[in-house]
Formats: sequence, structure tokens, C-alpha cells
Amino acid sequence: MSKLSSPYDPAQAPKDLKYVRYEKKGNVAYVIINRPEVRNALHSWAYIELRQCWRDIGLDPDIYVGIVSGEGQAFCAGRDVKFLAEHWASGTRTPHEDPNSPHYHWGGGGQPKDVNLEKPLIAALNGFAVGVGLNIVLQCQLRVMAEDAWIGDQHTNVGRYGAPHELYTALPRATAAYLSLCNGRLTAQECLTQGIVNKVVPQDQVMAAAEEMAEMVCRSSPLAVQAIIRTYNMVAAFPPSLVTYARDLDQRIAETEDGEEGARAFREKRRPAWKLR
Repeated sequence: MSKLSSPYDPAQAPKDLKYVRYEKKGNVAYVIINRPEVRNALHSWAYIELRQCWRDIGLDPDIYVGIVSGEGQAFCAGRDVKFLAEHWASGTRTPHEDPNSPHYHWGGGGQPKDVNLEKPLIAALNGFAVGVGLNIVLQCQLRVMAEDAWIGDQHTNVGRYGAPHELYTALPRATAAYLSLCNGRLTAQECLTQGIVNKVVPQDQVMAAAEEMAEMVCRSSPLAVQAIIRTYNMVAAFPPSLVTYARDLDQRIAETEDGEEGARAFREKRRPAWKLR
């Protein structure tokens, strides 16, 4: 056994974040996406801040569970397509999609799986969650949803691929296909009926319901809970070959003419004119 040690230092917790509110109360960490002006859509810099939060949750021995939510009326509108379109218009890649950028992390790197988080998360869906927002929700083991919230994928709507393999294993297959192929939506009641969320409550009670669930988790043995999460992660893991293949598909489709057209059409609020190239 190594004689070296590296105890957690509370001073290393993320501070002065611009796009995420991060705080701790007792044994619970709160991660609140804080870009309400764009319905909490994520860009390169928000991804970086989220990754810092997931990493800190994993490192802090006094944190047993995290609650994830969004500021304002949305949980997360997925990737910031306008941010993407602006880079396309200037002939550049976004920092997280540019291999020459120090911030390169294909897919953004703002999801709990990107740091192999082994502690439970509770999604408090105060509003709709689409795209990468839905991926984050599905990586939370417990979920509370507002009565008027909804979920969707929407990647193909803007000429992108997303992560359909994650939806296909985390959701009923017909539901995953409806979301990823048809850009369909599921209401809160539909999510409850299909076992996608644990509770549906009025919008102003979402955080309280999530905190009640967090308190239940905190009463359990942290070692046992974290062992369960490690097991969940192993069960949900994909073969490396599939992960590599899916990432390659995502990147190739993203950089087609249709990938550019999808982002441009979204910014211009019109229907895309697909060219199949």
C-alpha cells in the first residue's frame, strides 16, 4: 500500500462559477445550471464548470448525494445551438469540439459519467430537459419532475446524432425510438407511468421533494450506497468499441453540411433544408 496520501481539501471546491450554482448543505451538494436566459443550454464553458462540480462531489467524503436542477423555468435545453451556430458562421469549431483547444472534450464533458462519479444523484426537473439535458437526467439514479415539465431528445432536429445508445438502454426501447427518431416529447405523467421518474409534484414543490429523497439516501450507509452506484455504473457500461463507434458517428455527422444547416436553421427559427451531405 502506498505511504502517500492526498486528503480532500474543502478549499479546492469550485468557486466563483459563472454558469453553475454549486453549494453544499450538510451531506448534500446542489448543482444548479445557471443560464436561464438561454433556458440553461450548455456551451463549452458551462460544460467545464459542470465537470468541476461532478469531480468535487466525487472527492468530498462528506457529500453523500447530489441534487441537480436548473435555474428558472427549464432544467436544461441541451447544447447551446446558437453558440454552435456562431462558431459555424465564423468557420471555427466550438472549444470543446476543437482538438487544438485545451478545452477539447468531445461531447462537452459536462456529464457525471465524464468523471466516473460513484455517488447518487437526484434530478429535480423544474422544467423541460432535452438533448444533453436529458442525458444528464438519465445519469441521475433518482428523479422528481414538475407537473408541467417534459423531456425530449431533439438531436436529429438540428442535424446532430447525440447518444441514442444511452437512451435505448435507459428507457423502454419504443420510447427511446420515439424520442430520438420522431423528436417526440413525454409529459411528466407519461414519464411517471413508464417508470422514468419517481415522483411528479407541483412545480413549486420539486426541490422540496428532491431534498426529502436526498434525506432518505443520507440515512443509508454511504459505503453501501456508493457500492450500489458502482454496480449500477458497471451494469450500464457500454463496450469500449461501441463508445468509440458512437463518438465517431457523432463527430462525423456534426461536421456535415446538414450539421451546419441544423444549427443555422435553429438560430434563424426556420425549418432546416436537409441536403443529405
